[in-house]
Amino acid sequence: ADHGRSADFLAELKNKVERCTTPMVVAGDFNLIRWASDKSSPNVDRVRMRLFNDCIADLALREITRIGARFTWTTK
Repeated sequence: ADHGRSADFLAELKNKVERCTTPMVVAGDFNLIRWASDKSSPNVDRVRMRLFNDCIADLALREITRIGARFTWTTK
């Protein structure tokens, strides 16, 4: 994935959620991770991870716990 615009995406998401006046659910595969343990490899972009977590915290979003396999896909 091209993460060159991840910060722009998160800023746009934050803007849209903050303008919403009704309860909402934010869902999707953002191709971003919250924790290093969410990756199957040690290659972690901690700056991007912090941006994502800060956005979630700023918007007071709650992550729905995933049940089942640890990862949603694999290259093997």
